Amino acid sequence: MALIKPFCGFLYNREKIDDLATVVAPPYDVITPSQQDGYYRRHPYNVIRLILGKEEPTDKDTSNKYTRAAAYFSTWKEKEVLTRSRRPSIYLYLQDYTIPDGRSLQRKGFICLVRLEEFGAGVIRPHERTLSKPKVDRLNLMRACSANFSSIFSIYADPDRTVEQVALTGRGSFPFDITDENGVRHRFWSVDDEETIETIQAVMMEKSLLIADGHHRYETALNYRDLMRSRFPGLSDEAPFNYTMMYCTNMHDAGLVILPTHRLVRHIAFDLDIFAAKAQQYFDMETFPTTPKEDLTLRKKIMATMENEGQDRYIFCMFCKKRNGYFLFRLKDYALLDGSMEAGMSTALRRLDTNILERLIFNQLMGISCNDPQYEECFKFVHSDEEAVQLVQEGDCEVAFLGNPTRIEQVNDIVAQGEKMPQKSTYFYPKLLSGLVINQINPEEKI
Repeated sequence: MALIKPFCGFLYNREKIDDLATVVAPPYDVITPSQQDGYYRRHPYNVIRLILGKEEPTDKDTSNKYTRAAAYFSTWKEKEVLTRSRRPSIYLYLQDYTIPDGRSLQRKGFICLVRLEEFGAGVIRPHERTLSKPKVDRLNLMRACSANFSSIFSIYADPDRTVEQVALTGRGSFPFDITDENGVRHRFWSVDDEETIETIQAVMMEKSLLIADGHHRYETALNYRDLMRSRFPGLSDEAPFNYTMMYCTNMHDAGLVILPTHRLVRHIAFDLDIFAAKAQQYFDMETFPTTPKEDLTLRKKIMATMENEGQDRYIFCMFCKKRNGYFLFRLKDYALLDGSMEAGMSTALRRLDTNILERLIFNQLMGISCNDPQYEECFKFVHSDEEAVQLVQEGDCEVAFLGNPTRIEQVNDIVAQGEKMPQKSTYFYPKLLSGLVINQINPEEKI
């Protein structure tokens, strides 16, 4: 099934970089413009210059953020800011973190190369739909730099926890040990022992991989592979562009957590009375007026209610500034969804919160097509209910739709049916850091 390989990754040179925390960054797609500026200021060798370069007014086809990223990558290697592992390695990665309910958890995983497979082969499976714009951006970056700067996040099922037992046994010190601005501790080290690597490879050969985060980057890697195959038709299957860099974690790891992704709508006029009149045939609505003094307490109470009831029914909360309050919607009966769902859709997908929100709320009641590129700029996605409400209060968005997180068993059930969830249905926390290891794609090499 999943064919994984060790590789000689490029890592920051600890003789050149005293504090690794100053040069790493989250994945490009969760970085705001203000955060981007902050990472630029943090260190001249911060990986932000590779994964999310700044656009300039004078940019053109031959000089732009992609060509600048390629120049930075080349220069950093020449200056030995980035140095390459001497032996092919698999890179173990631990993250210690605290979730909103106060629990402290640890997620364990490893970074390796994974042979690219078409989704239809069943070896590597997606769970979300993708948009075209991010894929064009990532392909431009790969074509300019010939490298993977960030790992795709994938999940496999290993109830015996074989990989963790083999890889973590006897670990003492960690060459890379940093804590980020969110309080997440990241420990990272390379494993080049051939016996350990062979054991991990043997375990993974029996597994399929589910993409948890990085669907756009995986599809980009497939497109890049096809471009390189046409350019180098005589190369073997072991050419490096047939592989991509991927982080793998066990589905049975207690540290695997999904947080909610709240939807906000902007640039579209929203009338609460019209919406409520349309929604009443599907939902019972409860209104909660609020004041600045009681807002936090009230919101926590509402979110707790949603969590408690969400296992048995579909429930969501809407915050609308114009009415200065929260509106809790409870679906009357799942049978009412029949007109909104396609024939043949599995029960798991029919009852998925984000699917109901997209098909019934956005498409049917509001007339917004989530799959139409013209609406891409009309949605904003955040993971904190506090941030969602604040964006509406500040006027950046019209209305916020607060929802429950997708459960891992829902992901399994839907993917098992060969179906895909709406975009942003899952938010696996914490995010992986970019800059821990980089995979250079050189057609003259073999994996």
